[in-house]
Amino acid sequence: MADPFLTLGRVIMLILVPVALMFPLVFTALVPNRAADDIARIKGRGLMLVLALSTLVLLAMWLGLLLIGVRTQAAGNLALIVANFWWPWFFPLWFFLALPAITAKNPGWGWVTGAGSGSGGTRSASLVNRERRSPVTRAMWVIPVAVFALTLGAIAARGLMPFPMGTHVGGSALDPDAARSVYAASEQSRWVLALVVYGTVFGILLSMLPRSLRRTLSEPEPMDAAGSAELSDLYERQRRKRVLGLFWGCGTVLPLFIGSFAVLQVWLPNEGSLWGLAGGIGGSLLGICGAIFGTWMTVERAKIAAVRARIEQASSIPG
Repeated sequence: MADPFLTLGRVIMLILVPVALMFPLVFTALVPNRAADDIARIKGRGLMLVLALSTLVLLAMWLGLLLIGVRTQAAGNLALIVANFWWPWFFPLWFFLALPAITAKNPGWGWVTGAGSGSGGTRSASLVNRERRSPVTRAMWVIPVAVFALTLGAIAARGLMPFPMGTHVGGSALDPDAARSVYAASEQSRWVLALVVYGTVFGILLSMLPRSLRRTLSEPEPMDAAGSAELSDLYERQRRKRVLGLFWGCGTVLPLFIGSFAVLQVWLPNEGSLWGLAGGIGGSLLGICGAIFGTWMTVERAKIAAVRARIEQASSIPG
């Protein structure tokens, strides 16, 4: 009888992964093109093309992993595990490809200085290096580093224990001893794959996080000609939320979430279908929370743009 947890988990991941990969491209394509000149329009089209090609390549690789998983046995199990955890590619697609493309298409959305957007007139921008005013302190970095190190250590520690030879060998073309050896080799391969993938992906993500925070902190912020204190305060509060959201989300929550399931997979492989279902549901919730946070930040940035327009309009009235 088919395991209902395994079936449900696979269905969820079959929906979640392509939706996560396609979301940056679809969202960017729906952003109205308000580029100020032909150069900006060409840049926007080029960035869109890079995003589209990157999305197609990742989708093709995901489909390839699924096909390998369906057509093979031991290697297929590993391929399906990797395919199920293919959705975190959403984050580099969104932060490094989609956001620059959105900026090029519609500068007025607030990810750049806003030059050329609005009603015209004299403009200024806050170009101050704010790294020393970052809400992320040095002590706070201990938490994401500890999460990464402890999770990686928990996965690596599985290699110190013998891998089970297995007991369910019915239907195998091999003799029982050989089938048990194949099972043990499969479990060992699962452990190696989890160790390499987690260590590589989140090691790179953690090393890139300081640069991402610096870019967020140093983004130019369009100001009115008089440099309103109200506008500056709004930017500071919104910037703080974005930096902390990026730090805790990508630096702690994401590696802790995926790392927990990697640890459970290698230490308790017999409950793999349950972990797959929990991972699918948890991943969906995590993606929804990320989308809500991104939408929240976009709405706040739009409100700041409205305040700037109101201040500029008021300052342009004579008397």
